[in-house]
Amino acid sequence: MSDVIVRDDTSTSSPAPKQVNHLRRAVIWWIVLSVIGMIAAAFLTPLVLPPAATAVDSFDDYTLVLLTVLAVPVGLFVFVFLGYSLTTFRVKERPTSDGVPVQPTPALQIGWLGVTGILCLFLVIWGLAGYYEETTTAITGDTVVVNVTGQQWMWTFNYPKYAVDSQGQTLLLPVNRPVVFYVTSKDVLHGFSVRALGVRVDANPGQITTTSVVTPTQLGVYDVACVELCGLYHTYMWSRIQVVSQHDFCAWISSQGGSGC
Repeated sequence: MSDVIVRDDTSTSSPAPKQVNHLRRAVIWWIVLSVIGMIAAAFLTPLVLPPAATAVDSFDDYTLVLLTVLAVPVGLFVFVFLGYSLTTFRVKERPTSDGVPVQPTPALQIGWLGVTGILCLFLVIWGLAGYYEETTTAITGDTVVVNVTGQQWMWTFNYPKYAVDSQGQTLLLPVNRPVVFYVTSKDVLHGFSVRALGVRVDANPGQITTTSVVTPTQLGVYDVACVELCGLYHTYMWSRIQVVSQHDFCAWISSQGGSGC
């Protein structure tokens, strides 16, 4: 009787393929790209912002930079997982069945609500802090009051304390002195905006709107723009604000026939 030879192929069999953890791989890509994007946003965003001439606008710029940095991982969370899914699980054939549904779990639901709730709470607290920062300065005897009137398509400025009108000219403001604007309109709705001062308020016909008190801290020339569509020549409704020294401001007031500076 012939012997039966049993061959042991266990030593030469190929090992089972290693299971790829796609979630871990996508998360690593997301973390790496988020860190790079946040660093880039922190350095590049301030480069495209106009100069700030008040503490209010500096706070606004810092808020814009901070929210841009925080938005990077939120946006990349969507794009990284979307891109990873498109490149990894893409097939040439037409799918014949639906994908495996994601099973809801308490941890996933609580975590999602917790993260979004914390983000919303942070935005509320940050916004209230900024609002407090912009509205706590009171009008004093040293405050420069400027009456601003919008009309198609120019700005008219008046200094009631010094009895000076500045129509179609550059508005002068003294450095390191608080300023408040009383804004109105003669015809249609306009928008009085001085980006460098952190001022933005509607100019409503028949109404006077008071801005927060701001203090220019940087000498220079800054733009005044209308930011409400007000007619055919809306884009030409520009003017200038020049922040000068107290001496130059008083000299200009005197040259305009004013007094009391």
